[in-house]
Amino acid sequence: MSLAEDSEVDRRSSVRVKSLLPVKATLLDEKQLEVTVAKILDLAVLESGSMKKEAPDWTQRADEVPRDVLFILHELRAIRQQMTDIQRNVWSAKNDGLNSLWIEINDRGLFIHTEEEPELEVGDLLEIQLQIPCLDVPEVLAVGEVVRVSTSTSGYAIIFKNISDEHSSAIMRYALKRERELARSKRKRKITI
Repeated sequence: MSLAEDSEVDRRSSVRVKSLLPVKATLLDEKQLEVTVAKILDLAVLESGSMKKEAPDWTQRADEVPRDVLFILHELRAIRQQMTDIQRNVWSAKNDGLNSLWIEINDRGLFIHTEEEPELEVGDLLEIQLQIPCLDVPEVLAVGEVVRVSTSTSGYAIIFKNISDEHSSAIMRYALKRERELARSKRKRKITI
């Protein structure tokens, strides 16, 4: 199988959904690229330190740990989770200028539909800021490369070049949940009609 055929199979094996989401794509130069990659790494560290992943379940050892120590451990877990949420909110407060646009997205990239004709060229690098309706990772930051500019549908296709694993999996979880909900709503419409 050739490289082109292999990437075509990979692209088709991923769930892609169309959704109206807050997104911002900013053209990057070399210096800005390094800064954005550093931000992506910092967010990956922040997300990996989240209490959602590494929270030990002290209730399984309740008979080994004194009750007052157990209470303190639960309080520390809650405080740490609040700190993570505050860090995430501070970071997202700096990200103003996101506009809700129709996009088609999966874990490998996205297609942004625009009102006006895109001024980008194939090969341009973009900083992608995206908010998905997801509790664990609502803000996504990635570097993408424009791979197709479509004048007929007024938009451009972007493949993610640099994205954290956490953000990629959050996008995939969102896409799968959205597809499931769409299928359920179609099934309900068939039943009521």
